[in-house]
Amino acid sequence: MRRYLFGRNLKIGEALSCDVLIVGSGIAGLYAALNLDDTLSCAILTKEGVDVSSSWLAQGGIAAAIAKGDRPQFHYEDTLAAGAGLCDEAAVRVLVDEGPSDIERLLALNVPFDLNEDGDLQTGREGGHRMSRIVHAHGDATGRETVKALAAIAS
Repeated sequence: MRRYLFGRNLKIGEALSCDVLIVGSGIAGLYAALNLDDTLSCAILTKEGVDVSSSWLAQGGIAAAIAKGDRPQFHYEDTLAAGAGLCDEAAVRVLVDEGPSDIERLLALNVPFDLNEDGDLQTGREGGHRMSRIVHAHGDATGRETVKALAAIAS
């Protein structure tokens, strides 16, 4: 059975028992918790609340090779070029290869990404990308809307 921890004040010396402890309630922490094996118990520790994080304030979108004609390889090449030799190539490979399925998973978790007039994900093109592959939620509120959707499930 999964358990998540929000808003509980632990006192020094008080014990908390769980299989997985995640430090941070931003998008990464919440997404990790929601993708754990269902048999594991989980606690998420946060400094204040889900609305006090860098993720909540993030205005940029999420890049993934999801548009027609785009490929993870193209995204990989763009990321390495924009990184000017500073990227960990193995980490970039994971990011671009898993990106499309992560967007699908976030949609299944009810992250309210912006849609075009046909009802498909609206993608935009931003610096460093040769193709439109950036999805947003409520315009520039992608971080806030993603955290809200994930926290609603995890709490």
